[in-house]
Amino acid sequence: MGESKPKLYCAWFCPFAHRAWISMLAKGVDFEYIEQDPYNKSAGWLAVNPRGLIPVIVHNGKSVYESHVCIEYIDEAWPGEQSLLPKDPYQRAKARMWGDFISKKIIPPYYRFLLKQSSEIQNEAREQFLAAILEFTKAMDEPGPFFQGTELGYVDIMFAPWACRMYILEHYRGFEIPQTDEFRRYHAWAEAVKNHPSVKAVLQDKDRVLANAKPYAEGNAKSELADAVRKGTTIP
Repeated sequence: MGESKPKLYCAWFCPFAHRAWISMLAKGVDFEYIEQDPYNKSAGWLAVNPRGLIPVIVHNGKSVYESHVCIEYIDEAWPGEQSLLPKDPYQRAKARMWGDFISKKIIPPYYRFLLKQSSEIQNEAREQFLAAILEFTKAMDEPGPFFQGTELGYVDIMFAPWACRMYILEHYRGFEIPQTDEFRRYHAWAEAVKNHPSVKAVLQDKDRVLANAKPYAEGNAKSELADAVRKGTTIP
């Protein structure tokens, strides 16, 4: 794939961008980390990514963006021994299907629960989020500990940044994943993910993360994400 050192444009606070960051570390890629303010829509930044969002990988002078696409690109561009997507065609398809499930069924109600100020909408989002987590849990490999077996992979990385920040919902919405038998596998998975070296390396100071989330929880956030939730459109 060439010899140029890739650049990862990321942001400490962005869970979407952390998907690419975790993937780079999991694959052992030698890369340059660049902290990027995604709210800065300068011409220079838009030249890197016309959408103005993060993460972005610049490799051999070409930009790759969209967090799930970045995971796959990293896996293919730096094959190595560790693979983020399974080699078996069905298991590979399964990973993509559950990655899509995370994007469409888990992440949207998470943000509705956090951003919406109506108790009725919060309660509805809470139930949708918990139901999706349970469905996600039931699809996990036994005994794991990761979603598809013994190694951290694509599906784990797709949800890891939010699983590691579940304390945001606990702090602002009094919500926790129940410590019941039906969620036993989820908690085992979450513990394995949080303790994986590639995930631990990107974890941020809890108080700093909570401070960053406060405007979202109070309905004052101004961002593409907040606007999308307010309008009920696709989350970026």
